Amino acid sequence: MTGAEYLQIIGTAAGAAAVTGIAAALILRLARRAPLIVHVVVIVVAAVLAVAGGIVLTANGMYISESDTVVALTVTAVSGIVAVGVAILLSSALSRDARALGRDARRLGAGEAVAPADRSTAELDDVQGELVTSSERLLRARDDAARAEQARRELVTRIAHDLLAPVASIQAISEMLEDGLSSEPERHARQLGAHASRLQSLVGDLFELSRIDAGTLGLAVETVSLTDLASDLVAEHGELARSHDVALALSAGAGVTAALDARQFSRALVNVLINAIEHSPAGGTVMVAVGTEGGDAVISVRDQGPGFDPGEVAMVFEAGWRGTSARSAPRVGIAGGAGLGLAITRAIVEAHGGSASAHDTGGGAEVRLRVPRA
Repeated sequence: MTGAEYLQIIGTAAGAAAVTGIAAALILRLARRAPLIVHVVVIVVAAVLAVAGGIVLTANGMYISESDTVVALTVTAVSGIVAVGVAILLSSALSRDARALGRDARRLGAGEAVAPADRSTAELDDVQGELVTSSERLLRARDDAARAEQARRELVTRIAHDLLAPVASIQAISEMLEDGLSSEPERHARQLGAHASRLQSLVGDLFELSRIDAGTLGLAVETVSLTDLASDLVAEHGELARSHDVALALSAGAGVTAALDARQFSRALVNVLINAIEHSPAGGTVMVAVGTEGGDAVISVRDQGPGFDPGEVAMVFEAGWRGTSARSAPRVGIAGGAGLGLAITRAIVEAHGGSASAHDTGGGAEVRLRVPRA
């Protein structure tokens, strides 16, 4: 057989395969919504017909005997039938997996859990894994959203109560003074001022928390001496602490600086100081310490109060949370009492790239504010 004849055979076979392939592509396009098993059978039948067409065209062109052609076509037909049967069996597993993936996708859309499962191919197995991962993420997100909504409702209830209490007291004292029924008008006037201060503190905390949640907390950052900042705040609140029979003490290293917004960070530290004074027993001491750890500056505030009950540490910085020892109105007049102070503190510290943590010392509580050093 000459080279030209070989080229003719190759061209004939290629032409037959191309025509068959184009026809199969058209059929698959028209039947694109057919089940997976139909697509697999069309592909296998197209492959068999391409071989058979090549044999027929080659036999006519090369004058192969009729008996040889019949034998070749018979072998091709039998092989094709068996191949189609095998394709049906194998594709049925793919079809089952595809339907199972569809059911899992619908479960995912309905918010139900998707269980892990082995699939027949690596690609389908990867899709199953992604569905399982997405399901876990969505379930966690749904649980987080439910907890956040529950926390929001509890926060609104607590704040409504905390706002109504001073308002009711102010109204009662005002009516008493207006009707001339007060035997101690000066004392009642001082009470009015205390209730108004508490109300102002509550409203201020709510406003600050709303700014933080909205992401509009602006920081005017500059290099600040934490030693000086802590010293000033301890001096400013010394009289307040003494009025509640609590001592304020400072232990500060020299030259501890950080890039801070001094006003905002002072607010964060004041919230911790007020909380420590509030929960310190008569004759107790609140220790404020300023130091460094690695590349961070750390301010810690330790009191000698009741500390935290087991399981409370993880909730200390949540908005609206109050420990079991803080269910009544605050003793310290400037404390809001709605459980927002430490939540605001954490948000401010984190806005500076730092972190806030709480610890039970066994003989009190400690709150640590950590920020990067300047």
